[in-house]
Amino acid sequence: MAKILEATEMVDIIHRAVHDPGEICCADAYEHFLGDLGDLICTHFGGRRGNVSRPDYPGDELGWACALRINDCVPDDGGVFQDYDTDVVWQDGKEVQA
Repeated sequence: MAKILEATEMVDIIHRAVHDPGEICCADAYEHFLGDLGDLICTHFGGRRGNVSRPDYPGDELGWACALRINDCVPDDGGVFQDYDTDVVWQDGKEVQA
């Protein structure tokens, strides 16, 4: 029989995977996991996924990150992306330095 997961339960699994390094077995798998999340976000909110980057050294402030680039599917106001990485603004289909 299939397990039925509610939306909040699926979010909980993703939250655990991001915050508990033991949930995903190794750095390569985690890199692919973040890439898949980036693809999912872009599929539903616009944008185009770039590279996933690993922390350069222990204690790196940025840590793991996924680069996202603007495309024609991002709303003119920047959509869901407008509150993140506010040094870069996506507006009217263009990327501008804030």
